[in-house]
Amino acid sequence: MSVMLIILAAAALGMGLARWWNVPIAPLLIMSGIGIATLDLVEDPQLLQDALVLGLAFLVFTFGTEMNPSRVGKQGRAAIIVGITQFFLLGLVGFGIALLIGLDWLASLYIALALAASSTLVVIRLLKQRQQLFEPFGRLVVGVLLVQDLIIVLLISALSQAEQGLAVALVSVNGTLGLMLLAYAGLKWVTPWLMIKLNLDEEERLLVVLAILFLFIGASNLINVPIVVGAFLAGVSLSVFPVSGIFRGQLASLSDFFLAIFFVALGATLTLPGLSELLLALSLTAVVLLLTPIMVHLIARKAGLTSRAAIESGLLLAQTSEFSLIVGFIGVQQNHLDNGILSVIAIVTVITMILTPFIATDKLAVRLMHFWSDWRHIDTAVNLKNHVVLIGCGGHGLELLKWLLSHNQPVVVIDDDSAVVEQVEQLGAPAIQGNATYPEVLQAAGIQDALVVVSTMRRLRNNEALLKHTGGVQTIFSVFEPEQAEHLKEQGGIPILESYDAADELIEWFEQNC
Repeated sequence: MSVMLIILAAAALGMGLARWWNVPIAPLLIMSGIGIATLDLVEDPQLLQDALVLGLAFLVFTFGTEMNPSRVGKQGRAAIIVGITQFFLLGLVGFGIALLIGLDWLASLYIALALAASSTLVVIRLLKQRQQLFEPFGRLVVGVLLVQDLIIVLLISALSQAEQGLAVALVSVNGTLGLMLLAYAGLKWVTPWLMIKLNLDEEERLLVVLAILFLFIGASNLINVPIVVGAFLAGVSLSVFPVSGIFRGQLASLSDFFLAIFFVALGATLTLPGLSELLLALSLTAVVLLLTPIMVHLIARKAGLTSRAAIESGLLLAQTSEFSLIVGFIGVQQNHLDNGILSVIAIVTVITMILTPFIATDKLAVRLMHFWSDWRHIDTAVNLKNHVVLIGCGGHGLELLKWLLSHNQPVVVIDDDSAVVEQVEQLGAPAIQGNATYPEVLQAAGIQDALVVVSTMRRLRNNEALLKHTGGVQTIFSVFEPEQAEHLKEQGGIPILESYDAADELIEWFEQNC
């Protein structure tokens, strides 16, 4: 009990300072944990590891509720290709680096697994904060995370019983596969019936959710695999719509509580690395931050994604996973790793998790598009009159383009993604690769002689910048939020609300006005 009180006190201090200084919470929580270790306030390190695993178990359970396979949608094939390829390529690089510095093959294998997967905790949190969970690249990233989590859950099950021999390890893997089938059954039939058909009140729903969590954790304990495995699969079993939305608000405060415990306990388990271990940690961090975006971009483009979606996905996935820590703990428990290598894994995880929000930004994504794409400079104007300038041609923008072309309506497309531009040109429409908020790009598209401008850009600030350069030409916007619609309407735009109906509404507008 005293250990938990110390962790909670450190968490309160870290969160208080973070709010006072208006800085991210995670680094200060980790520093609070390091303070616990420095002052030697906890005598038994195992108690800290137990607290860390407890916090992690609830967190992966919470974010597992966002991992409904149906959310991946049309990105399923690409998610499988990207997830598997990234997992094994990055793992292979980590394995090679570990061998080069003199680690044995078993320790190198642990390093490889620790590097291979990306963090569900960090990525889902960012996607939700930025309201990008249902964008095409967001769906791809969720699919990649789900694929990688399932792979590493199986491998963790095998590693946890590796000391007992191959036969016992295979039994553990088979038990985990059984838990996956149980999670799928819950996803398809059991949890919808429990949460919706029985018409439970809020307290009863929360009790059912916690009972499912404890059921999976108990099953994990029964088959001798880490409880984090069962907690994650319990979350997946509750991820079906609308079940996950029913209790999500009830779990939000609990999630923040266990998030604080996780980061403080993580900081407290870190030991001061030696110079060689620190250099290894920094080298592996650089590998994750630099290679992941490149790998994911190349793999995703081959799988058919646009350049922007591929880049945004790669930036979001450039960190190691919370499961990496479990891999490290298993290695120490089985005497395959020493505490120094565990610290290396933890340092890489902490640094890459903290840096992800600063790396996965629109600004960097656009810069990388310039770097990786065959950026086309505008050298000839489009000599058209009474034409449509269509800005952004992904999703329902493409549907509108096809409709315009089928009705012989002159149209010029502006998009900053070279893959989209190539697709538009294959349909027979002129296209300009460029930023539609730049006056020279709009002039090259002949905006001064256009009948109407249609923007499918999703960000309000880009649409506001566009309105400043349309010169009185009618401008239609496809928007997601009522507040955005009202704001653009006040500035003279014509907003069309609701993403799923936007294509039909745009076409209806053209039928009535053109």
